[in-house]
Amino acid sequence: MSGTEDQPVPVEPVPVEPAAEPVAAELTPPPASPIEPASLAAAPVPAAPLAVKRRRGLGAASFILGLLAILGDLAALVIGLIAVAGALTNFSSVLTDPTGSLGSALGVIVIAAVAVFGGLLFALLAVILGLVAAIRNRGRVLGVFGIIFGLIILIGHVSAIVGIAMTPSNGLTS
Repeated sequence: MSGTEDQPVPVEPVPVEPAAEPVAAELTPPPASPIEPASLAAAPVPAAPLAVKRRRGLGAASFILGLLAILGDLAALVIGLIAVAGALTNFSSVLTDPTGSLGSALGVIVIAAVAVFGGLLFALLAVILGLVAAIRNRGRVLGVFGIIFGLIILIGHVSAIVGIAMTPSNGLTS
């Protein structure tokens, strides 16, 4: 009992005899069939029409302009809040030396004016392009979002301008 009786014995592979040499007739290609010129020009196959993918550029432009108007307003708001916070932290020096605070107030006013009129321009373009995109079906979904963003900015800016214009006088003028 050596324990080798239960182990499998390796089998040597049997060599396969090579196939017979191919006959010369099998190596030669079949003779070419004569092509008739009348069969070539018989019926041309019409080409399938190409599917033209419609561009969605107007809707995307409207959406991007609406987003830029919103982001511009947010940036101007953050800059204004930082300027007001800076003025409030140095409130005593603002009251005693108004020249430094006038320079920063002028900067904030210029930034606010650019933000308001730039936002109005971008929002108006977003609404116009969104309407064209929605009517012509060239990016309808993005066009509708551009219209929504543009109208939000337009309503906000117009109401802010009207609110500033309707403020009562400060008593210095009669």
